[in-house]
Amino acid sequence: MCYIGLEMSGQHETELVAYLNEVAGDRPWLEPADEQLTSKLPLFLRDKYRIFRADLFGRKLYLAIQNRQADEASPAEYAQDVAALKQRLSGDVILVLTEIPAYVRNRMVRQHVPFIVPGTQMFLPMLMIDLREQYPKSTARPRTVLSSVAQLVVIYHLVREPLDDIPLGQIAGRLGYSAMALSKADDELQSADLCEVIRTGRSLSLHFKWDRRNLWTNAEPLLSTPVKRTQWIRWGQPRPRAAMAGVTALATYTMLADDSIPTFAMRDKNVVGAFERGEVFGCATRDDAEARMEAWRYDPLLLSKGDVADPCSLYLSLRHSADERAQKELTSLVNRFLQ
Repeated sequence: MCYIGLEMSGQHETELVAYLNEVAGDRPWLEPADEQLTSKLPLFLRDKYRIFRADLFGRKLYLAIQNRQADEASPAEYAQDVAALKQRLSGDVILVLTEIPAYVRNRMVRQHVPFIVPGTQMFLPMLMIDLREQYPKSTARPRTVLSSVAQLVVIYHLVREPLDDIPLGQIAGRLGYSAMALSKADDELQSADLCEVIRTGRSLSLHFKWDRRNLWTNAEPLLSTPVKRTQWIRWGQPRPRAAMAGVTALATYTMLADDSIPTFAMRDKNVVGAFERGEVFGCATRDDAEARMEAWRYDPLLLSKGDVADPCSLYLSLRHSADERAQKELTSLVNRFLQ
């Protein structure tokens, strides 16, 4: 096999090629899948994966390379993604993942979900290949950016209600995440020196080390914009519930004038559902739009009072805006809120 010299879109593809070359002893052939084919995939799959055609071990198939910013899924969700991609692409599909826990890999093997984790493991049941490697235990190091779940915990504690001394299971229920997701989030928060975990009998709870202002000061460099993507839309029927966001939300908190087209936000998967149910429709240009929709990594309505995005998430979504008016108002807004 030979490797086609295509422009790599990221380090993940480079790591994949190096790993396959090491395993197979020859550089693999791969190229981006036909855009006409991939453009027909559901929006959530296009956001989550980059699709490549490949020739592996003498067999032509598709590689679905997960975007690094995509949230980790459960083994069942990965299995559903493979099934949906296989049906729509009419060919075998292999997931290319990164940094997934060992228990996720093991469950995917039991469910016969084909995947490659470059440098760690390759499981291709359709090719009767199950290559397991000895991989080093990852050493704990501070994260440069918190995950969306860990970020949600911090902001919920700041804007809605204190989460100190509340059992992790109860926090998971309030935020709509699994206990496993909360356990990972509290590991991140401890590593970032933002909180500690207190055990009372069999119950675990969080205790933040800082007051609200100092917590924000220490956490803010580790937080990222909640916005995954934006799109011009028109409302359908029934109109979905969405939080005011962007300059529209900032205008409700300050004297800043709103844009001529308002901005709203929903959790990314809720945006996908709203499109599928005909509650919103995409527009090609601003001229045709009734609103600008932001798809967030977490549900803005969990943090909002009424239907306006919370000040902290709003700050994170606009802090790199080139609008000097917005920058001035944002700093003032957060300072007032954290007094």
